[in-house]
Amino acid sequence: MKKIALIICLGYLGASTNMSMVFGQEKVHGVAVSPQIKAATVFLSGAEINSSVKVGLQPGTNEIIFENLSPYLIANSIQVKAANSSITIVSVNSEKNYMNDLTFSGRLKSVNDSIQDISLKLAMRQSYLKVYNDERDMVLSNKKIGGNQTLVVDDVEEMADFFRKRLVDIEMKIIDVNLQLTDLQKIMNRLQAQERVLKAGSVKNTTDVIVNVSSPSKQSVEFELSYVVQQAGWVPKYDIRATDIDKPITMNFKADVYNATGFDWNNIALTLSTGNPTIDNTQPNLFTWYIQQYTPVKYYSGKDKNASPAYGAPAAQDRALETVVIAKSEVSKAKTVADYTQVLESTVSNQFVISMPYTVKSDGKPYVVDIQKHDLPVVFNYMSVPKIDTDAFLLARISGWESLKLLPGEANVYFEGTFVGNSYIETNSTEDTLNISMGRDKSIIIQREKIDEYCKNTVVGGNKRSTRGYEITVKNMKSKPVTIEIKDQIPLSTFKEVVVEVQESKGAVYNDKTGELKWLLTLQPGESKTISFRFQVRYPKDMVFSNF
Repeated sequence: MKKIALIICLGYLGASTNMSMVFGQEKVHGVAVSPQIKAATVFLSGAEINSSVKVGLQPGTNEIIFENLSPYLIANSIQVKAANSSITIVSVNSEKNYMNDLTFSGRLKSVNDSIQDISLKLAMRQSYLKVYNDERDMVLSNKKIGGNQTLVVDDVEEMADFFRKRLVDIEMKIIDVNLQLTDLQKIMNRLQAQERVLKAGSVKNTTDVIVNVSSPSKQSVEFELSYVVQQAGWVPKYDIRATDIDKPITMNFKADVYNATGFDWNNIALTLSTGNPTIDNTQPNLFTWYIQQYTPVKYYSGKDKNASPAYGAPAAQDRALETVVIAKSEVSKAKTVADYTQVLESTVSNQFVISMPYTVKSDGKPYVVDIQKHDLPVVFNYMSVPKIDTDAFLLARISGWESLKLLPGEANVYFEGTFVGNSYIETNSTEDTLNISMGRDKSIIIQREKIDEYCKNTVVGGNKRSTRGYEITVKNMKSKPVTIEIKDQIPLSTFKEVVVEVQESKGAVYNDKTGELKWLLTLQPGESKTISFRFQVRYPKDMVFSNF
């Protein structure tokens, strides 16, 4: 009996929230606490959570369990600090906790209760429907009356009335139950859809951080716990607004912040960082690069094993580059959060500190946070690459943008108060000018056509000569003068036997390294201008090309 009593006593002590465990002659005082999230530094991927809680310590060794933490916690990022210098933090460990029954949010609990209620009603209606169907089958199976007896008319009418009334009554009940089932199923579908949304950030387990602390006396100490979690981050985005081509533009730098860590961030201090602690930060090393001889690979064509082997290199090595690819860049007075943002620059990242409290629910949805707002001097001009797209694009050229700490991101573009489309801000550039596409202007008409008399092929000796000519016409239908940059290109050769000669490019700036042609045209209202260029390619007549 004494042994049983001792086991029960130890079991009770181990299960208690405030517990004392005996190891030899040393007592370990245990306490479980749930720290409150105070601040979050959100990285491009991941977030550092800062929380705090007051803990009552006993003299000697104390085991503190910080419970109800995100399951996406990165163990080696845990840091524990205490405001009292008289205590000693002996060890810090973490472990998964699969026993916690996480408390649902009020909305989710309400939805779950409603789902259970509707499920019960659906089951009841299904039971009613089965009973009515069975009753109908029973009535129909007994519709033969009298057997071999001779019945009078009154008996037949009475039985017919019974069957008719009963069957009508059953059919009406079946229709009514089916209507109820349809309505209840619609409600169930909506509740289940809402449940999926509310459960998007829920988790099936939590993490506990176990900290052993030595205290010289009984005291209350505030602990700060910080750790990095996955399933959170932010994405840069912009709103670009222009009222006219002779006025500055307004750039709103914003962030889509998402949280799917399993725990809401309620009224916390929010900081956005351009860092990313989840990537490998080890610097790369170069190893000795040895040139190796290529050995042709034997392969057989088809399924004939007796066929003669052929020799060849992989297709990627056989193909010669014949084209030059041109990359086309598509590229209120009320205060907002941007008015409460401070930009801090560290050695390896930039931080945007939001000085007002912010709430981000753990539902995985993007929450928009305003970071900065700038009125920027800008130079507008038009550009077009009619070989790719004959529309004219309005470009905003911003200089001195490096000091704005911008990141690459999608931009919503508004011109003259109207949404004109999406663009992309590319800040990973060494250029001094940042180009932002403000959209297409249909008031500038552009056409690009081949000049038939210049497009011909001739053979001279063992060589073939192919000539191509193009004409570009630009017309300004606006009421203001415009300046537009037109781009086209001349092909470049990657073969020594192939020679490309520019025969005409009047008015164009030609880059012989890239093959780019560039014209800068100024057109008055209603004016049109035509530009043209022509080139010739000389190559051995047995060579075949398909891209010019």
